[in-house]
Amino acid sequence: MYEQKLAIGIVNEAFGDDVSKVFEFLVHRGKSSFKIINQALQGTVGLKRIKQCLLVLIQHNLATFEEFLIPLGKDEQESLTPGDPFPSDSVYEAIIVNAIHRLRFPKFINFIKVSKGDEAAFILEELIDHGRLPMDMILKQASAYSRAADSFEDTEEITKRFEDIFTKLIMDQFIMRAPRPRPINDQDQSNAINKEAKKTKDSQSSSNKKEADPFALPAGFSSNGPLSNDNLPNLPLDILTGGGATNNGSSAPLHPNGNKTAKKNGPKVQLSTTTTTTTSSKSTSKTTGKKRKNIVEEDDEANESPDVLMISESAQLNVHDIGDSNIQPNKKSKLDVYTVVSPQEQQQRIINDETRVLWTINYEQFVTEFKLKACYDFVVEKNNQQSGLLFNAMVKLCKRSIRSNSDTLTSCVYGENALEEYNRDLDPSKRMDKLQFEKYLSVMQASRPSMVTKMQTKSKQSSSSELGAYQVNVGNIIAVIKQKMVESIIKQKFGDNGLRVFKLLLIKNLLEPKQIADLAMIPIKECKALLFNMMQKNIIRLQEVPRSSDHFANRTFYLFFVDLPSIIRDFTEDIFKAIYNTRERLNSELAPHKDMLDKMSELDEESPVTEDQTKIFKKTDRITQTLLTVILNLDNDLLHLYSF
Repeated sequence: MYEQKLAIGIVNEAFGDDVSKVFEFLVHRGKSSFKIINQALQGTVGLKRIKQCLLVLIQHNLATFEEFLIPLGKDEQESLTPGDPFPSDSVYEAIIVNAIHRLRFPKFINFIKVSKGDEAAFILEELIDHGRLPMDMILKQASAYSRAADSFEDTEEITKRFEDIFTKLIMDQFIMRAPRPRPINDQDQSNAINKEAKKTKDSQSSSNKKEADPFALPAGFSSNGPLSNDNLPNLPLDILTGGGATNNGSSAPLHPNGNKTAKKNGPKVQLSTTTTTTTSSKSTSKTTGKKRKNIVEEDDEANESPDVLMISESAQLNVHDIGDSNIQPNKKSKLDVYTVVSPQEQQQRIINDETRVLWTINYEQFVTEFKLKACYDFVVEKNNQQSGLLFNAMVKLCKRSIRSNSDTLTSCVYGENALEEYNRDLDPSKRMDKLQFEKYLSVMQASRPSMVTKMQTKSKQSSSSELGAYQVNVGNIIAVIKQKMVESIIKQKFGDNGLRVFKLLLIKNLLEPKQIADLAMIPIKECKALLFNMMQKNIIRLQEVPRSSDHFANRTFYLFFVDLPSIIRDFTEDIFKAIYNTRERLNSELAPHKDMLDKMSELDEESPVTEDQTKIFKKTDRITQTLLTVILNLDNDLLHLYSF
């Protein structure tokens, strides 16, 4: 409940009332089409304004959409002109989690500034301000910030440096390609499309995989070749044109039956295939008057020649003059059709594809980094600094297998690789040998919770490594961190006795009040009052075990237990409520002085300011800083209990 209220309030503060109304409707209603949104908000928000609001929400990753093609009959398909798009309808859905992530933008910027530098923070700030941008615009604006700081540096050097930083951010998965939803048809036609897709060539499948990968580098930065020409816009057609849009991309429109209309991209050349045969001393062939015998001896140059002949579009083409004059075309063979593309056109297609790619922030990677930082702090606190560095070295080797909300084991890490990664940046005097490495790993494996798990010796991974193979137990560490967070909250609410009862029930599970009082060393009267107080706050639960069917009190066992996942959900809702109330308090404190603060922000430093205005400004600034600090601290707890 308060999670939705907080998300709506964040959107309202950032984008205004109209956008927040559309977002609020999507939050409460769920997936909705444009017609439903227009009917619900009719009278409050206009039709064009709704389209603009949806564009803003999609641009800033606060809403997503699915586009469905409307099935057409044969007559309707024939009535369409080849250039017209097919009718479609879109369903929109709000992304509440991304709205909550907007509270953490200062943490994201500070993390990138510390780990990657100020120039990487410029790129991140551009994506925070605009949501989605093409690469050239990001680099242009970020380079402008750098030139403003140092006007004597060469422009080409600045651009090249920002391109390298941009590439590193993509490889570290802090930046990803914005999703491109494709039009979806009914199930039968989709299955037919999938069957046809499996029969395509390996080159086409690899290009499609590259396009689907959100962390694929731009074609100019990669050695794997250009991107696929099959690009779709990042917005639904009904928003772009109000029910239809022209297809300006290089791909042909998709029919409802799953086929694509043919589209001519350039001149076509008809080349006749030639048949080559090898001579052998043991084989003979009979010739007739109507048939022609072709004998071509193999050599090294023939083996290295390509299968496809590339010809410049501007050059004059004579089919009979191609290749060796001794090779004559087979008249009866079928003609193969080739599309001739010049290198300049190929390069221009790559550039056009890249200008259409939009980049955005990968929030999940930042949450994963904060999660690993919390695990590192726990390991250092539990053992020592060396254990924490060894934990970081192992995590660095298997970071790609770690997700923000996943509690599974990581991928396999070999001991030799972990030891090499640990000793890489250390002085020779501080490096760790194999004996120390095994001792530290044995301690980390025997600790509670188990920080690492050694794979069995019978497994292939463990038998192939002298130091063994290990997996990092990030899920176990996060579970203990969540439990400690819950215990700290319970101690604040119910004191030491309440914490003692809670930890006892976590260990023993089901206990009677007398058993709890004896084991926790609390008087029975005080223990019962504490148990019922904690049960009223949904901290502990009660299980009745009757010995008779009438549930008489004297013949019934009353057992208390703890449901930790339910407690975490309740505390998460309380944190959402606290953040929401703190933001409302901040708005109420600033509302009476809003006009004066706006005027003072527009004044120059030399403009005169009265004493009363100075006092009000200092008071509001102190309240703002205090409440914002409270919100950031609450968000730290929210990260541990909700996002991890």
